[in-house]
Amino acid sequence: MHEHAGIAILAGLFFTVMLAEDSAIISGALLALNGVVPAWQAFLACFFGMWSSDFTIYILVKTGGARALESRWGRALVSRDKVDKASGWFARFGGFALIFSRLVLGTRTAVLVVSGLMRYPTKRFLGVTMVGALGWLLIVFTLFFVFGPPFIAVFGLRWIIALVVFLSGGGATVFMVFRKRRNPWRGAALARGPAAAQDSFQRE
Repeated sequence: MHEHAGIAILAGLFFTVMLAEDSAIISGALLALNGVVPAWQAFLACFFGMWSSDFTIYILVKTGGARALESRWGRALVSRDKVDKASGWFARFGGFALIFSRLVLGTRTAVLVVSGLMRYPTKRFLGVTMVGALGWLLIVFTLFFVFGPPFIAVFGLRWIIALVVFLSGGGATVFMVFRKRRNPWRGAALARGPAAAQDSFQRE
């Protein structure tokens, strides 16, 4: 392959990781598997893209503080609810949350934000995220070289699981809201007496 074309591909992997990590890693592994670029080059392009994007989010939040989350950029980056949940995980697991959040869809950005808000030590952050990124890439690239392109189905399964969890949580929320709205009617029926209460349950 022409040298300039190879550089363009690697640069594309580096920047794509910042926007769509899974897609970039899959692309890098497939390019290496088919001999388009050397495996070590694709690996490093993905790694530096992942590592630098993690650090960018961390340092912006660490320097900007809570005000960064109130900005338009902060609100678009992550919701407040996810930050609150990630705070609990980070307080409980510390740096390990940065490693394992890469395995759970929808948690990575929130944990990075929390690490910045809690002013997690920079050197420790760089070390932990480096280990996490290297470990994840080693697993993915190895499995692609062992199983080939069919391994893409694993990534699809991750998204399916995330969708099921999201829909289940949404359904449970709607159910709880519906139940809360019905409870005052039952309470009013009970206040009117046992007969009224029995009648209200029969209507359901």
